[in-house]
Amino acid sequence: MGVQTDLAFQKEDDVIPPALRLVRDFVNTVEYQVDDERLNEPSDLSEWLVERQLLRSAVTVTVEDLDFAKTLREGLRGVLELHAGHDADASAIRRLNEALEELPVRVSFGETETFGLVPASADPIREALGGMLDAVRQSSEDGTWARLKACARDSCRWAYYDHSRNRSSRWCTMAGCGNAVKMKKAYAARKARPHATT
Repeated sequence: MGVQTDLAFQKEDDVIPPALRLVRDFVNTVEYQVDDERLNEPSDLSEWLVERQLLRSAVTVTVEDLDFAKTLREGLRGVLELHAGHDADASAIRRLNEALEELPVRVSFGETETFGLVPASADPIREALGGMLDAVRQSSEDGTWARLKACARDSCRWAYYDHSRNRSSRWCTMAGCGNAVKMKKAYAARKARPHATT
């Protein structure tokens, strides 16, 4: 993440609701622009879930669990790309829906009238990842879900919170990715113009 993105990310943390921050942080466990994968080993996933209090303590995570988590992550990224108004990886969303079949949840009411989605699985990793679905539910209910987007720059695809009034942002930062995309398009347009003849 560049300096501009880093500063925007810190500003974002001041206003983004906790449920939405959880989903954003999960999607951003990989940073494609600098080839930085934070979930390299099964233990990385366990640590990440413990840090966010989705797991009470570190448990044994399998390679299959890690692959499952990455499928969820990339499927969610695909949904966030749709939020930004650009094409998503249809196969990633299809795999997301297939993976969601392995994340059974049930509705549970608390002491107030509010309810949540709680995992209905005894598997600790599936249970922890099921917490991501309740985060999506909370964000949908408070109206912020559509503000979580993935950057339209193909080499970036970083998840970010759209602060704009009309929810029209397409890039994680205008100064970084937005300018890069616009310059690339302008260059392509200039190259496509026929050369003037005298």
